[in-house]
Amino acid sequence: MFTVATLINSMIPPNDTVDIDDERRQHDMLKRFAALAGVCLLVQTGAAPLALADPPADPNVAPAANAVPAPDGPAGPVPSGAPGVLKTPDGWVLNVSGKDESIEPVASLTNSPWSREFLVDGTFNGAITGSGSTKLAGGSLEAGYQIGCGIIQDDLESITSGGITPGVGIPFVNGSLLPITLGLSLSEQIKIDLKPGTVNIVPVGKKSFKGTNPRVSITGFRVKIDGCAGQAFIRSYATLTSSTDNTDDVVTYLGVTKAV
Repeated sequence: MFTVATLINSMIPPNDTVDIDDERRQHDMLKRFAALAGVCLLVQTGAAPLALADPPADPNVAPAANAVPAPDGPAGPVPSGAPGVLKTPDGWVLNVSGKDESIEPVASLTNSPWSREFLVDGTFNGAITGSGSTKLAGGSLEAGYQIGCGIIQDDLESITSGGITPGVGIPFVNGSLLPITLGLSLSEQIKIDLKPGTVNIVPVGKKSFKGTNPRVSITGFRVKIDGCAGQAFIRSYATLTSSTDNTDDVVTYLGVTKAV
């Protein structure tokens, strides 16, 4: 900051007699000093925003663009259903369950409006426990998907028809000498036969085993249904079969139904 107090205090009182030239020189000096003070003040004002600039970046902090993105999970995760449990009459306990399931609707490879296609993942486990009175002889674990469709397209038919339409006109009014006129017509219809929906069962993996803990894992598998003209529903399933010398015991797990 600059002040002109010293110059103002040094001015000669009006009661004193001074030379006119001296008074003019003092007045010119005062004007020059005021102009210089204004220039310095403008310089300080223009430089002030530099003090408000952002502080320099911390070199130890990585820029947001270089941050490693978090790994993506399954695109269509779904909760798993309750395990299937069966207690056999001879003392064995069968258990089958699913986990880490994902069902994602994807575009059909045929690009048909009547097709539904899904990308699926999941792990399905079977377990046989207990102390049965019979000897276990192995079994099998099958995993797959059930796809239901509300309406099925049964048949598609194109019907083309043509005809002649006669008419009566007034001579010399419609540009014709004859009062009778003929018109041609052509039409095309598309007939779609629909029937009640059905359920398609799509087995994906089946494992025969000799032990007591089979497993089937599915990753990135595509399942589809064609001819579906209505809403589609899909769910996973896993069927565990345990065998002895003279019996077969079967229990099924059903996943949560997803509507698309």
